[in-house]
Amino acid sequence: MKKQWKILTLAALLALGPFSTGFAAEKQEEVSVDPAATNMPGVYVALEEAVPPMPVKPASLQDAKAVTAYVAAVDKYLQALQKYVDGTTNDLNRIIDERNKAIAAATKVTEEYNAFFEANKKK
Repeated sequence: MKKQWKILTLAALLALGPFSTGFAAEKQEEVSVDPAATNMPGVYVALEEAVPPMPVKPASLQDAKAVTAYVAAVDKYLQALQKYVDGTTNDLNRIIDERNKAIAAATKVTEEYNAFFEANKKK
């Protein structure tokens, strides 16, 4: 039973997380991104497309079958959320690695460029 409460609490925190910060912050305008300003070949998978619908709680605890189904649905939902979060983290880490490679390449070519002109400067 303790595990079920932890799962339900985690689900509630995950569900309310985006909303709780929304009350304190002002509504921000959506920023449109120039399609040419991205390296992603397509649209990133939205959370709603990657996870099943949020489980709906039963009317009461008296219906054991409904409660059991609800607990199973919450578990499935949390597993899908964890998979999505892990995948997103992996994607972000790969993006950061590739960005760092690009920065290193830009630094290297700039240093070579500057060294070339410095070495061939008229004295």
